[in-house]
Amino acid sequence: MEALNLSKRMKTICHGTRKERRNGKIPGIIYGKEIGNEMFEVDSLELQKELTATGEHGVITFNMDGKKGTAVIKEVQKSPVEHKIIHLDLEEIAANAKMHTDVSIKIIGKGLLESKGLVWQTQRDLVKVSCIAKDLPKDIELDISNGGAGTVYTFKDLNMGKNVSIVDDISTVIGSISEEERVQEEEEETEE
Repeated sequence: MEALNLSKRMKTICHGTRKERRNGKIPGIIYGKEIGNEMFEVDSLELQKELTATGEHGVITFNMDGKKGTAVIKEVQKSPVEHKIIHLDLEEIAANAKMHTDVSIKIIGKGLLESKGLVWQTQRDLVKVSCIAKDLPKDIELDISNGGAGTVYTFKDLNMGKNVSIVDDISTVIGSISEEERVQEEEEETEE
């Protein structure tokens, strides 16, 4: 994986980030013990490729004006209407230090449930895990295709790697399966 190129930016004028976005740059901030707090901008296409590879809570390597390092993506802010990325928060980490972060839960088998007239109801879509940076998964899969009505899935049902552990309470509910409610519309006959 190639390092994400970050360029330092200075807050000079009001609405400067809008101009950056129009020029294909995404503003962000990186914070950590070694680097301190630094504002940066990154090419939007380069960032999209990185997010596709690592996920929105993944670990990336970066190069900021010659300084290389590793960071975890803490937050990706998106516009509510267009769903385009408008800001990025990174936290610098040591490559071999243990870290706590959120990982997305990817649900597998929703289509099969729907074909059986069942509905998946999500309670949580993130799980907090502990691991070193190189072992952080992009997402954690949960296969619900064998479940039936009334089945409840918890963090205990997730298949974690041997070097990844769950920090949250393992009895926390991820979601449940229920039967689809079918409403029959009765035609009303009106007499004139």
